[in-house]
Amino acid sequence: MSETTTSPAGTRRRTLRRVGGVLLRVAPVLGIVVAVGTWSHLPKMHLQPALLGLACWTAGNYLFCPLRWRTVSSRGKGWRWYARVYAEGELLGMLTPQHAGADLWRVRQLLRDGADKPGAVVEVAADRLSGGLVVAALAVIAGLSIPPAYLPAAGGAVAIVALTAYLVRRVWLPRVRSVARPKGWALVRASLVSALYQAGYLGFTIGLVAAVGHHVDPVGVASVLGLSQMAGLLPGIHGAGPREGTMTGGLVALGLPLSAAVAAVALGAALTWLPALAVGGSGLMMRGWRERRFTR
Repeated sequence: MSETTTSPAGTRRRTLRRVGGVLLRVAPVLGIVVAVGTWSHLPKMHLQPALLGLACWTAGNYLFCPLRWRTVSSRGKGWRWYARVYAEGELLGMLTPQHAGADLWRVRQLLRDGADKPGAVVEVAADRLSGGLVVAALAVIAGLSIPPAYLPAAGGAVAIVALTAYLVRRVWLPRVRSVARPKGWALVRASLVSALYQAGYLGFTIGLVAAVGHHVDPVGVASVLGLSQMAGLLPGIHGAGPREGTMTGGLVALGLPLSAAVAAVALGAALTWLPALAVGGSGLMMRGWRERRFTR
């Protein structure tokens, strides 16, 4: 009898399935804990504006972001494939520092679809770059609208983006010149799509502020969004990272009391679990069910 051996690829697949199963069990628990903890510490509020804002954010995140990815992709897949993989990755990203799980999941699915590793990495990076261009524009707005005390932080964030762009151009691009990249105006079109996502995010933030009984200047909120997303480049877990801290500080700078700013940001972190679990969680469960069915 020959000794049965296990291939490294098979071992990796089993490991990923086990990790995915654990995440699917942990994510609902974390979401409920965050939601309950947030709800019990909120000031008097009206939930309707927050839910309306959540609808805007959900449309931007789960409709327009996959369309942005498809715009820079060379795979030729339908929008539904990108939407499904993106939603699954978003749930995994919410459980990992710096949202890294989302990009790793997308790269993995591209590899499973037949892409080579450099091409998959370049495609996901191009999608992130197209979104970063809009964030940079918001940073410019931040420099024009935030109080002078916050200008050093805004300047530091812009400097980080500029340094990253320089390093990408000098170090990374020469290594991937032979890899297929977005052609023509694909990055510009993707950036325009990303602007629709940012509009939904802006509506979500305004809704959260209204939910805790306050109103802010939309231009000021846009500047805070730009700064908070730049701060999101630093490691942190969803709901308790540099992005949320920057958002809280920015809302305080716009005139909100600290308790209201913390409540708005915490409520937003809790509410985003709802579409993530509904859309991304159901996609992961269906994927796992199909894989088990075909391997029997």
